[in-house]
Amino acid sequence: MENSALDWDFEAARASAPHALIMVGFIVAFSIWFGFAWGMAGWILFAVVMIGAVYILVGSLKNRELSKSVGNDRTSDVVRIERSIGFLVGVTYATILIVVILMLVLEVAMFIVPFITLVMGIHFLLQAPIMNRRFDYYIAPLPLISSCIAAYIAFQPDASLYTVYAIAGLGGVAAALIYGYYVIDTYRKLAKSRKAA
Repeated sequence: MENSALDWDFEAARASAPHALIMVGFIVAFSIWFGFAWGMAGWILFAVVMIGAVYILVGSLKNRELSKSVGNDRTSDVVRIERSIGFLVGVTYATILIVVILMLVLEVAMFIVPFITLVMGIHFLLQAPIMNRRFDYYIAPLPLISSCIAAYIAFQPDASLYTVYAIAGLGGVAAALIYGYYVIDTYRKLAKSRKAA
């Protein structure tokens, strides 16, 4: 039996619901550099971003409770999505770990955060067909562009590590905030409509 569009969207949203929590980690890791790079303005931006991170964290925890009330039957779609995303995440994080270690050994730490945001953007591009949604294509350019700009700045002789990390982090934070909000909002709406149906 083929799932309805609502069922497919719900299964995709359920499979990606835990990712909002992961986005909170990225938001904190990328935005901490704002204050070091840009002083008081950076710390104010960091504080504003933390409000968004807390909103995503709370929304994600509420969705866990909501998922219990809707039911947790694992369809073949959920299993397929989880398996594919699990593989993608494993390859992504293994690549990040290996390359970051190599960058530290080779003493090119200036490129660590630009590399991570580059991988984040590529991850969104690869995730889009797995999740069968266009949204990921729309946010992928944010970390990709900030990564390229930060890498360019890193090649300048007077480049500051904090500035390079903050610029790379801008795209990563923007993508993580947008994606985190999207995941919790989509899951909440779909779970409520499915419960009502």
